[in-house]
Amino acid sequence: MREPRSLLDVAPVMPVISMRSAGSARAALRAARAIAEAGLPQVQIAVDAPAAWEAIDAIRSDAPQIVVGAGAVAGAEHPALARAAGAEFLVAATADAEVRAAMRAAELPHLPTVATVLDAIEVLDEGYTDMVLHPAAALGGLRHLKALAAFAPRARFAAAGGLGPADLSGYLAAPNVGCVVADWLAPREAVRARDWTRITRLAAVSVALSTPVIRKEHAL
Repeated sequence: MREPRSLLDVAPVMPVISMRSAGSARAALRAARAIAEAGLPQVQIAVDAPAAWEAIDAIRSDAPQIVVGAGAVAGAEHPALARAAGAEFLVAATADAEVRAAMRAAELPHLPTVATVLDAIEVLDEGYTDMVLHPAAALGGLRHLKALAAFAPRARFAAAGGLGPADLSGYLAAPNVGCVVADWLAPREAVRARDWTRITRLAAVSVALSTPVIRKEHAL
């Protein structure tokens, strides 16, 4: 297992592919490769459909240059299933203590998810400093991040939920944001049409809009 520097420091954009959109493991693999061609070395596969485990296994086996993780982890059984499939990291879907315990038990690099200041303080008390803020836009966006910085100054975030390319520079400029989770890089219509060029182009635009410069080396 590759050891993490920090999941938030692999690249300023963390792609996530929904299996509800991809439909099959093969399509998810092709989408992940298309994203990686733009210079994004890390991808979450959302475990929102049964094919997610097969997709993680396919990417780990057929595209080992990509750091693949399980995203949208919402059940206590998911971390063990993700590890068995070959996931290299985990990202929680909700601020659930049982899910955090299961992620720790899986012994993979992982990110808990928080929404409120109280969530962040609770997670900090458990020893975490890196976490996901979701749904960032609905919670108040940059104003909420300022409140989190005041009450939970040691916390660093991956901002997720309700964001798009136009939000990248603003969120990445926030001192407590390490990266932005991008759920717009593999839209359903592009995957179903096998338009891998469009997916690469969407990823390339996100790379161009994000700062600092993408770091291509593996952090895991």
